[in-house]
Order: sequence, then C-alpha cells, then structure tokens
Amino acid sequence: MWDIERHADLANRFRRELEDGNRVTYLCRDGETVCGEVSLIQNMDDPDYTVPGKRLYVSHLMVRRDLCRRGIGRALLRHAIETAREWGYAELSVGVDLDNFPALMLYWQEGFDNILYIGEDDGGRFVKLLKRL
Repeated sequence: MWDIERHADLANRFRRELEDGNRVTYLCRDGETVCGEVSLIQNMDDPDYTVPGKRLYVSHLMVRRDLCRRGIGRALLRHAIETAREWGYAELSVGVDLDNFPALMLYWQEGFDNILYIGEDDGGRFVKLLKRL
C-alpha cells in the first residue's frame, strides 16, 4: 500500500517498533489483498502523543486509494479505539496534516475533538488531536 523502498527509513523504524513491542499494527484484508492499516504506539517520546499507561498514539491509518470512502478507515480507527479501551488506556492521540480534510473529518467525527498543538514540519502544517476514551 505504501512504497517501502522509497520510505526505507520509515519502514526500518516501523520494523524496530514492531520487534520491540512498541507498535502494534492491524491490517484490513480482502483475501490476500491488504485494503488498509492502522497502528497503535505506546511511546513516541512526545508527551502530546503518548503518556505511559494513559495515552496511545494512532499511527499510519491508511486505506488503499481505490477503496477510500467505503468505511474501511473508520472501521480500522474504531478497532484501534476499542483496543485502547481494552488495554486500559484513557486517551488516544493522532497527528494529521491540516490539508488532509477527509482524515480531519474522520478523526473529528470519531471524537478526536481536543486540539493539543498546531504546528509545521517538513511535511507541512499539522495538528495533534486527542480523544478521551
């Protein structure tokens, strides 16, 4: 779904996080085809994103372009929310590019309604959002 070779540094970081148990990734599949993915991360070394035992970070929610607007992203996000509750966490955070209106709307509709921070990085302007569980 995403170009691992082009984003080798990111792929290596994700692999290390998976191996260390810091990242748990869920896939949505249709047979052998991956339709979407979402991860939960326990430690981001950023108190806006993670607080040990209290706040998890929702990472890398994505859906194959040809399958967007079919509820896959919402289902993955709801699974992540329910998993966080089951694990005993009280909050979830996410970072979203401000020019990604569909993602902003999805997170807002699913209760990520507390703005923690608005800033800019190499990828452009973004917002950190919080959902209380």
